Amino acid sequence: MALPTAQPAEVLRAWQKDDLYEKQLAESLSKLMSARYASKAIPLSSVIYRSLTTLKDLQTLGEEYSGIVQVDECYNKLPSYYSRLFSIILSTFGENITRRLIHSIEKRVEQNPSLTIEAQNVLLVSLKTLSSILPQIQNIHRGLAYIGGGPLQIGKTLTGIDYVHVRPAAAAYYAHLRLLGIVTLLHAIVSCGQSLYRAKTHMDQMKEVPNEVDSNKSCVACLEEIVQPCVLPCGHIFCMQCSYGALENCALCRSPFTKNSVVPLMNYFPE
Repeated sequence: MALPTAQPAEVLRAWQKDDLYEKQLAESLSKLMSARYASKAIPLSSVIYRSLTTLKDLQTLGEEYSGIVQVDECYNKLPSYYSRLFSIILSTFGENITRRLIHSIEKRVEQNPSLTIEAQNVLLVSLKTLSSILPQIQNIHRGLAYIGGGPLQIGKTLTGIDYVHVRPAAAAYYAHLRLLGIVTLLHAIVSCGQSLYRAKTHMDQMKEVPNEVDSNKSCVACLEEIVQPCVLPCGHIFCMQCSYGALENCALCRSPFTKNSVVPLMNYFPE
């Protein structure tokens, strides 16, 4: 007989407890690591914590506290070893892997001579927009979990992992949690809508003036307001962060340039 599905409040309590323990472990690890690698302490602590619990067929401290256990889609046995392993990888490195993949696709688009400038612009703006809404996709998933239950991590959902109760659930204010889920969901959807609207606006602007000097207040490369404008050899203007950063080709005409050919515009203010 299948055990009852874990309630959203129990899953949230378990996640909060585990997040606290992982942060404490990361703080201890960062003290043992050099300053250069201190930023790696957080993902490393998550891998260590999950490897010593989830991968060993054990409850995490948070799951034990809330009285819940991870199960597969049948709700009557533990997830397979590989399901648990992939869920840990996706939950810890999923966003970073996705951003690297998007960046790799951007490079391929920029270097593809068979694409027209218009097609490249559309693809690049779409990829940058996708990269900017990745956190909101996580928030949408979390909001749905608050409302209808299920794991809070997308990695667990993608690998078919859920939770069941192994002891009676404690009293919880589910109505308040559902309200939080609705608010989280609405905020994430509005944020995604704003990003999509900005992307559409930029694509419309590029269609109108594809080969003229950009006089808009927004940088086409990062979709943000131009700060410390710089002009490239082709005559197009971008913010300094993009001009001296990852940008290697003009985002408008695809002309390659070197960093020493970028000219800062000290007294130029886009109108």
